[in-house]
Amino acid sequence: MNPSNADTRLAHLSALLLEMYQLAREEPIERFHDTVLDCLRSALPFDKAWWGRAAPTPDGPFEQSSHLYGLPERYLDDWHAIRGEDITIQRVREHPGHAVIVDTRAPHTPPGLRALGRDHGFGEFLCIEHVDPITQLTDHLSLYRPPEAAPFGADECQLLDCVMPHLAAAVALNQIRTLMAMRESLGGQRLALAVCNREGVLYGAEAGFAELLRSEWPGWVGPRLPLPPRPDGYEGRRLHIDVRRITDLYLLTARGRPAMEQLSARESDVARLFGEGLTYKEIARTLEMSPHTVRHHLRSIYAKLGVRGKAGIAHLLHEAPPNG
Repeated sequence: MNPSNADTRLAHLSALLLEMYQLAREEPIERFHDTVLDCLRSALPFDKAWWGRAAPTPDGPFEQSSHLYGLPERYLDDWHAIRGEDITIQRVREHPGHAVIVDTRAPHTPPGLRALGRDHGFGEFLCIEHVDPITQLTDHLSLYRPPEAAPFGADECQLLDCVMPHLAAAVALNQIRTLMAMRESLGGQRLALAVCNREGVLYGAEAGFAELLRSEWPGWVGPRLPLPPRPDGYEGRRLHIDVRRITDLYLLTARGRPAMEQLSARESDVARLFGEGLTYKEIARTLEMSPHTVRHHLRSIYAKLGVRGKAGIAHLLHEAPPNG
C-alpha cells in the first residue's frame, strides 16, 4: 500500500470515529444503535446486522440484549433453533478481537446455518466480539451482505477490528449521557441512576447506586441486581426504584426511602411529637394513650430507625428535602 492510500484510509477512519462519538453524545438511547450502524454502513457496506451483548456462563455465552438492523424479530428464534450448527461461535473465540468471514453458501457450512442465510436473505457475513475487561460482558456484531453482493475483503476485516472497541465505548458513552440528562431533569433530588438489561445485569451506574442497593441488601456485590427489573419498579423497606424501559434496556432511578416512612402512622405521630421535645406524658395526653404505650412505640421506633434519643429522631424528621 502506498503512503497516499494509507493516509486516505486513516483519514476516513478518523472521520468515522469522530462521527460515532458525536452520535453517542447527541442521539437518544433508543435510536443510537440504528444511527451508529447507518454511520458504519457508509464506510463498510452491509445489508443487515445483529448487535448483541452476552455474559459468560459455564455453558457458553448467555445473550443479555440484542439489536436487529434490517432483520425481523423472529431472526433470534430462528438462530437459536440452529445455534448448535453455527460455526461462527467457535471461530470468533479462536480469533478474539478480530473479524471473521463466514459464507453460508460454502460447501462446509452446516445445513442449519445455510438455511438461516437463505431464509433471511444473506450470503456472507462478518462477525466480531469485544470483551469488556471490567465486566467481562461481550459485545458481538454480525454484518450481513446479500448473496449477490461483493465478498468481504481483508481491508474490511481490519476496519471492523479497529472500529469494534470504539462501538462498544460509544454505547457506554451514550448510556452515561442518558443518565446525565436524567440527572439534570430530576434536579436536586437525592437519588442514583443506573442502566441494566432485562436480566438485571448492570451496564452502568452512578457511584451512589451501589450504596443505595446495599442499604436494602447489605450483602449485594453485583453486577446482577438482587431482582430483575419490573415495570412497576421496586418498593422496599429502605429503597424505592423506578424503572423505565427503553428498547431492550432499563433505566433505573433509585431513591432511599426517608427513614420515617418505615414507621406506622401511630409511630410517626409519636416520633414527631417526641422529636419536637414533648415528654412521654405530654405525648400520651395529646394522642390519648398511656405513657406505657408511648414507651412501647418509642422502643419500636428506635429499633426501626437505628437511633437513640430526641436528637436522633429530630434529625431524621428533617432529613428529607421538601420534594420528598
